[in-house]
Amino acid sequence: MAIPPGTYRLGPKDGTLSVNTTRTGAAAAAGHDLLIHVIGWEATLEVGDETAISLSADPTSLRVRAGTGGMQPLGYEDKASIEQTIDEEILLRRGIEFRSTSVRETDGGLAVEGELELAGETRPVAFDVAVDGGTVRARVVVTQTTWGITPYTGLFGALKVADDLEVGLEATLPAERGGELHYEAYSARPLEPGLLELDGISRETVYAHYALYEGYVARRNAILERLAAVDLDAANQVSSELRALKVELSFAIGGIKNHELYFEHLGGHGGKPAGAAGRLIERDFGSGAAWRADLKAAGMAGRGWAWTAYDWDEGRLLNYVGDAQNTFPIWNATPLVALDVYEHAYVLDFGTDRDAYIDAFLANLDWSVVNDRVWKHQIPVPR
Repeated sequence: MAIPPGTYRLGPKDGTLSVNTTRTGAAAAAGHDLLIHVIGWEATLEVGDETAISLSADPTSLRVRAGTGGMQPLGYEDKASIEQTIDEEILLRRGIEFRSTSVRETDGGLAVEGELELAGETRPVAFDVAVDGGTVRARVVVTQTTWGITPYTGLFGALKVADDLEVGLEATLPAERGGELHYEAYSARPLEPGLLELDGISRETVYAHYALYEGYVARRNAILERLAAVDLDAANQVSSELRALKVELSFAIGGIKNHELYFEHLGGHGGKPAGAAGRLIERDFGSGAAWRADLKAAGMAGRGWAWTAYDWDEGRLLNYVGDAQNTFPIWNATPLVALDVYEHAYVLDFGTDRDAYIDAFLANLDWSVVNDRVWKHQIPVPR
């Protein structure tokens, strides 16, 4: 098995917890097999004389990532409706917990037995964990009726979700870190293939825009390396090297964070805001159209960025303008939508027509990503 003794804590940053459903019934061809990701989970693996595994998951964090089969593709509103059904009719927002009762080492990894609490019921489960270097993989079949869950049915019972679900976990064990304070080099996130197929925003623009983001990453790393050698005794001077580097660092890190927000929520199909973000927008702007008009006006007015952010002190969404990479939304505000209005974002495709570019941006917005951000930051959402 070769997992060194120690305590390993895992979460979404380390891997993926997924649920796969299949369909049955006379009208099965009309439905979809679903790939669902659990975006809120944490697991602990304690390796030692008595190895133990535990996992907890937020039942409201299940997100439909794909649907295969069916008479027509799943749209964003279809996915949001399925997620709402899971919350309100299937899992009932009750906690999901697993605790091992026995963990045995095997040739390929671990044989695990334990108890799973699901939908208010606790039942025994057993599964194997495969270990390959620093990667762990596990698969377990969960039969819904065993936990008192009635599988979803539609079309007057002719379409059913199969009773057996496959739950899978694949994650990379985090490396141990020493106690010495040091700066690590940051790596640019990969360019997602879907960004090369945007509607109205060309590949040439995306490649050039991504290269700019890579430049911010390289600049951040170089600045931190230089800061490690700066004379702190001279830092109280307004014209000091430390001050110049610290200001540059804020610009570089701002450029990284802004562009990661921007690229992450492109590749969707735009449309009317739905789900948690849609309910927030409806409450705070009156309608999706009013939010769109206000964000677009902010984007036309700003030199560099416009954001939709949740202000924790105000308790509501606001649209903000930023004139540079390091002028952010107000402190204690969480950005949900990041609109880049620097010329590099649109000049190749639209010339000086920023208005048309903003329309293209909104048409490619992925609301599922925005809703993930609402959940991740635990922003309170009106019912």
